[in-house]
Amino acid sequence: MAETFASDAQIVTGFATAIGHVRTRQEDRLLVAPPIIAVADGMGGLDAGDVAAEKMIGELESLNLDGSTAGARAEIKRAISRAERAIGPASGTTVVGAVLGLATAKHSWLVFHVGDSRMYSYVDGQLEALTTDHSLVQELVDTGVLSREEARYDPRRAIVTRAVGASICSEPAFRHVDAEGCILLACSDGITDELSEWEIEDIMGGGGSLDDVAQTLVDAALDASGSDNATAILARAFV
Repeated sequence: MAETFASDAQIVTGFATAIGHVRTRQEDRLLVAPPIIAVADGMGGLDAGDVAAEKMIGELESLNLDGSTAGARAEIKRAISRAERAIGPASGTTVVGAVLGLATAKHSWLVFHVGDSRMYSYVDGQLEALTTDHSLVQELVDTGVLSREEARYDPRRAIVTRAVGASICSEPAFRHVDAEGCILLACSDGITDELSEWEIEDIMGGGGSLDDVAQTLVDAALDASGSDNATAILARAFV
């Protein structure tokens, strides 16, 4: 667990990661440097996905944050553009993260993502998805071709429509989330491909430190099959 301060807000974090039972290389990278958290998941079907994820996290680690979500948004877009140029078309990575900052004098999380790594909020016992996958199966869900349950097992679920690098769109999606009373969960698809949202919600409600909860999520993904790298970061701001 790490503790730090952003303006007058205290941020508590926890995280866990594992290579899984099948992969021979860890292609997930994480950043826990409040007021920012992020997970980058290198694309295993391309060359050097781990290097792509490392470059993405390196760019986010060097953000020049001014304490506002408006400033963070501009910095994140520039960081993604720099990472895309550095990674090139032969490799790629997804990324999801959040920055705590002031938005109209109120503390908010600025959530951002490219690809199918996800961000959730957990408030008053309820889990809510804050991101919508940039993926082929998500488009099929949106058009009614697949149900959400069918999408979990569809063999095309690894096909992303946005990524950093890989010669496809890298435009990030953003949203603001009220920081008060909210626990954020950023995770790679090694978590969400293995665990349903109700299983994630149940684990989130099980108590313990944020490190404990993150480890339980990763362990549950490994127990389910562990077919991919699995990474989870949790963060809570006290404002």
